[in-house]
Amino acid sequence: MTHHPSAAHLGPGGPHRAEGPQHLDGRRPPGGQRPMGGAPAGPSTGPAAEHLAERQADHVIVCDLGFGDAGKGTVVDRLCRGPLGPGGRPVHAVVRHNGGAQAAHNVVTRDGRHHTFAQFGSGTLAGVPTHLSRFMLVDPLALAAEAGHLAHLGVADPLALLTVDRRALLTTPYHAAANRLREQRRGEARHGSCGLGIGETARYALLHPADAPTAADCTTPARLLAKLTLLRERLAAELGLVPTDLPAPPPADCLPAFQAFADRVRQTDESHLTRLLRTGPVVFEGAQGVLLDERHGFHPYTTWSTTTFANAEALLAESGAPGAALRLGVLRSYTTRHGPGPLPTEDTALDVPEPHNTTGSWQGAFRLGHFDAVAHRYALAAAGGADALALTHLDAPARHPGLRLSESYQLDGARLTDLTTGRPGDLTAQAQLTAALFRARPGPLTDPGPDPDSWAEAIAHTLRTPVLMESYGPTADHKLLRALPTPAATIHSMTTHEAAAKATFGPHSHCHWCGSAYPPGTVAWPRTCPGCAEISYRNPLPVVVTLLPVNLPDGDRQLVVIRRTIEPGYGRLAFPGGYIDYGESWQQACVRELREETGIEAEASDIILVSTDSDASGGFLCLFGLLPARDLADLPPSVPTDETEGWELATAGTQLAFPFHTRVSNSWFTGEYAHL
Repeated sequence: MTHHPSAAHLGPGGPHRAEGPQHLDGRRPPGGQRPMGGAPAGPSTGPAAEHLAERQADHVIVCDLGFGDAGKGTVVDRLCRGPLGPGGRPVHAVVRHNGGAQAAHNVVTRDGRHHTFAQFGSGTLAGVPTHLSRFMLVDPLALAAEAGHLAHLGVADPLALLTVDRRALLTTPYHAAANRLREQRRGEARHGSCGLGIGETARYALLHPADAPTAADCTTPARLLAKLTLLRERLAAELGLVPTDLPAPPPADCLPAFQAFADRVRQTDESHLTRLLRTGPVVFEGAQGVLLDERHGFHPYTTWSTTTFANAEALLAESGAPGAALRLGVLRSYTTRHGPGPLPTEDTALDVPEPHNTTGSWQGAFRLGHFDAVAHRYALAAAGGADALALTHLDAPARHPGLRLSESYQLDGARLTDLTTGRPGDLTAQAQLTAALFRARPGPLTDPGPDPDSWAEAIAHTLRTPVLMESYGPTADHKLLRALPTPAATIHSMTTHEAAAKATFGPHSHCHWCGSAYPPGTVAWPRTCPGCAEISYRNPLPVVVTLLPVNLPDGDRQLVVIRRTIEPGYGRLAFPGGYIDYGESWQQACVRELREETGIEAEASDIILVSTDSDASGGFLCLFGLLPARDLADLPPSVPTDETEGWELATAGTQLAFPFHTRVSNSWFTGEYAHL
């Protein structure tokens, strides 16, 4: 990201002047780098790899960092056709963790078969089973039709590859009918709904949780009939209709289809996912995109679904495997969206054929824009960061030379580089952000050139996240799966007026000893300066994290955490921590960070090293220091600081902003450090 005095951040609270990158404690780190909970690193420069063993993650969460349609299906299909995780084991299952029958994940096999996955996992054509989690909205009628098409493509007994959590909500013909009537009545203010009843299903369950039909109800016809009848009556009344006016069959006529679903699809309890995760690697497949998220998206052009990594992380934690998955964000080489809503980089002159995305009768037109780094940086922040990226459509820039990359907006006469995430679920603030984005236009467009590697490098650099998978076509054979690299060029630009001038050099292009330029194309580390012959190295940055146990009056023990008011992890809980200053020991840094972020004083001599960890891309080395337990009565009051809302206490199972924080917290609560 480029920051200078005329640039601004925009968030639900309004524009904020760009202050440049910061430490966990608010200070600008060396070179502008910053520790992320599994997020930003540099571009992908590592060698090709056949599996993800270098990451040492057992599972993968696939999440779209745009408005959807980025290629999640083809990415999941590729992951399911190769070894995964430590030891290179085959994928054991695909778990769907949000959305419903409105998903449209296209997969094309090497022999030309094509299927648009809606509820089945996109690994089905590779023979990988699917589990529909409790977060899925299951439409048995649409599921039967999808199973029929998969059988036509040669999948033997598709429903035998499927399990469903009995707590999953059912989407019915009544939800779909009400959805379409509401959308029609919006007229010119339509939201771009898919018309399949997803929002109605979620809304009804929020209003009437005890009466919302679930998969388990399909095994008890009398109970299901009563729920369907009540559902139809309530939705019709909301719309000013009598039940028979809803364009859907009577409840009794729907029962056979729901009973057939119950007979053919195995229903499970909450222990099933735990067993799946222990049996082998699992791919969690998300639907839609973060920019459509119900809490973080550009309201009201959003979905009634959590489209970030959050649901998958919750399922992992519930199953005893918190933080055990690599977070993989999917993006195209250009930005798209279906239907109405803001798309600041839209360019109607772009002519990129879309064989699997066309104008929908309910969603509206499929729209194209240049790669929107501002929006995708916002998506990364809202989702809590990603470990790596999967970039699709990298063949497009060479075939369509008009494609460009946008790193800023022009809004009301000012240059805007970032959108600040606000309080999740503050829809009024999100609507204000949406209104501003309708006025935004892309800033200067850059052209990485026809070379797809240049596009991958440019996107990885601007999003501070390495590229793990590159896709140059529709099939698995068109995917290049890389090892996670050592982070490269991640230095932010200057924050002076000189930064506004066109740069003729990039990060790490000159020797930091004498200023001589390295030869063009120099990428390896360490590197020798051609001018002074000094050798420069690229090493991870050390970060400290402090654990302070607290004795409660009832005899329980908890851990001090802070709620962050800066990115990464805005609004989420984490342990106090930050960079080690030059000239201080790591123990001194631990107690300084604790004091600055909580007001709690401690002695450096009391710190004990209990764990070390690196971020996913190896850019940071974290040292976890443990202090002796303190009584709650001895702690100062919790007050906000420049980077926190104050300190709080975390209990066992609390999910923290960064996976390795959560791992260490779980280790402490299970007594792993008790012998120290």
